[in-house]
Amino acid sequence: MSKEKITIKRAITKEQLRFEVEKLVHGDGMTYTESIIEICERLAIEPEDMAKLIKGPLKNKLEVEAMDRNIIKRTTTTLF
Repeated sequence: MSKEKITIKRAITKEQLRFEVEKLVHGDGMTYTESIIEICERLAIEPEDMAKLIKGPLKNKLEVEAMDRNIIKRTTTTLF
C-alpha cells in the first residue's frame, strides 16, 4: 500500500478576498494588483482561479488602477 501525499487548497470567499486586499492596500501600501498576487501566492491559488472571485467594487478598483497605469484603455464612463 503506497502512501500518496494529499494536498488541500485553502478556499477563500469573495468577502474574505476583499477584506484581505483592502488590508494590504491600506496597511502595507501595496497596489490592488500586487495585493491579489500576494494572496494568490500565500494560498497557492492560480491567479486565473482567483479572477472568478473578483467582482463588484474590487473589480472597479482594479479597473481604475489599470487605467491609471495605462494597462487598459480608459472608458468614457466614470467608475466612481
